[in-house]
Amino acid sequence: MKKLSLLLVSLILILSVSACGGNNGNNSAATNGSADPTATEGGNADQPAGKAKIKFYTYKSDKPEEPIFQAVEAYNKVQDKVEVEYVSLVQNSDSTDFMKKLDIMVAGGEVVDVFMTGNEDELMERASRGVVEPLNSYFEKENVKPEDEYFKVLKLDDKVYGLMPSSTQWFTIFNKNYLEEAKLTLPEMGWTWDDFRDYAKKLTTKEHYGTYFHTWGEYADIIAYTERPNPQLDAELKPIFNDPSFEYFFNLRRVMEQEDKSVEPYADVLASNYHVLQQFFAGKAAMLAVPSYAVRATLNLEKFPHEFQTMYAPLPRSVDSKDIGMTNIAGGGLAMGAKSENKEAAYDFIRWMSKESYKYTKEIPAFKGVDGAALVKEFFGENENLIDTVSLSKTLFDTRIKMPDTFSVPYGSELKTIVENGFTSYMLDNRKFEEVKQEMTKEVEKVVESNK
Repeated sequence: MKKLSLLLVSLILILSVSACGGNNGNNSAATNGSADPTATEGGNADQPAGKAKIKFYTYKSDKPEEPIFQAVEAYNKVQDKVEVEYVSLVQNSDSTDFMKKLDIMVAGGEVVDVFMTGNEDELMERASRGVVEPLNSYFEKENVKPEDEYFKVLKLDDKVYGLMPSSTQWFTIFNKNYLEEAKLTLPEMGWTWDDFRDYAKKLTTKEHYGTYFHTWGEYADIIAYTERPNPQLDAELKPIFNDPSFEYFFNLRRVMEQEDKSVEPYADVLASNYHVLQQFFAGKAAMLAVPSYAVRATLNLEKFPHEFQTMYAPLPRSVDSKDIGMTNIAGGGLAMGAKSENKEAAYDFIRWMSKESYKYTKEIPAFKGVDGAALVKEFFGENENLIDTVSLSKTLFDTRIKMPDTFSVPYGSELKTIVENGFTSYMLDNRKFEEVKQEMTKEVEKVVESNK
């Protein structure tokens, strides 16, 4: 795989050098809604005179009912200096297929202005290849610190490579009926994973478990994803499995399954291949730590038929943590191609989408400048029977919500798989944590070394 990546990088570099001679990137200028009308050369007959034209590549469909399509159409209408061409490379919303096609196009010499990724790793991998334009200088021109305006920006080596049009934030969801039957109240921000275990025991009955843990790497140690800069590495790119949270969380999972009987056995979860939300909405689990896309899924009654109201609370913190409000915020990114010839216009479009597209997608934005309570009421007010909007807005938009100063690596998905495999061995083979830790450490060290 690494050899293939190196060949692709080499091909991209050769093509970028031999590509037809235009300038080095700034034919137009647009800052936060304003573009230079003199910037465009050549356009087409249908393009309004003076507009800088850029292409936006996405894995979302190009149908009028597609919310991202609607947002792009709105951007084209609200200003008269940038014209965005919507280019959908797949019609199945599969970001993996999309990125493969986009990579081939870039390797073939296609100039990409703006593109969309399904997750952070997809963006960081392309940023490491040098095909993504850092946005730091554009924010500096605006005199804006991006961290002040967004709950999270997508960075690699202190360079901002992407903005999230929407974000997912980890929190805890509860079946209101089960919560009331157990005579429990919603936990407040600052509750711990020990408290979570206690809640799970009290919520467990003969008919359902207190909670559910999925198979993803996040569920091997949620603390690493919410309270550490990187879930597998320290700043020197050394494995962090000596961090107490790993042994704590591995052990927590084991005792909740084997002693408390408050969670479905991991072997059964692996064999069943559940959707992450399936057991909760089926009434088989009373609470669940999960990303916030669970809110929108609540309304998909065809896929998740249920009648109970879902309530929301912050994610627990580690027992010894002095910080409260720590969570994991993630999402796909909007990024600028390094070879774009209309970079200022591309930046203007990215900024607008990151601040305004939520009005069309009805997703929770990463942009801080919104009225959270009003947004939740607008989006979900007609579905109060299924969604408790009061606890939802309180949880999502609590001013104490924060993340550590995170960093990413382009091979993060490989490291995550190592932890998933290590945890599986720990649970199924009933191994000692120390043995599994040593194996995970060696495997991570190999991956880091191979990517130097």
